[in-house]
Amino acid sequence: MTQKLIYFLSQTHIRSAIAEAWAKKLSLSNVKFISGSWHKSKATPFIAEALNEFAIEPPESLSYSPSSELLADADLIVTIYDSAHETAPKFPDNIQEKIIYWDIDDPEQEIALPKKWASYQEVCDNIALSVKNLEHVLIEA
Repeated sequence: MTQKLIYFLSQTHIRSAIAEAWAKKLSLSNVKFISGSWHKSKATPFIAEALNEFAIEPPESLSYSPSSELLADADLIVTIYDSAHETAPKFPDNIQEKIIYWDIDDPEQEIALPKKWASYQEVCDNIALSVKNLEHVLIEA
């Protein structure tokens, strides 16, 4: 059986890294999860801290920049964006059928420290639910 490639992609690597970490906890064989971003992210401890609350380690993989080859190789591309602050990315017509859009807040939009931490926790929860729902789609495919 061929391994499927699921590519989580966001503006910065924050939300896609969280999605990759959650996805790797799913009990799916023959699926490879990677994450990437369009822009280089600044380092933030909040990703690890939010995931550590669930005993999940952040991914050790690199952030894969979207290239024509990688987008073509992916079986499913999950694009995570914040519709209040970001525009949904445009993809070539030939890959539209394998794109899923998740509208999830960007926790970096929050400036005040206590609220930023709460925002990361909420985003982590929202991504966890979205990934769990994605599991049903992958099992049926």
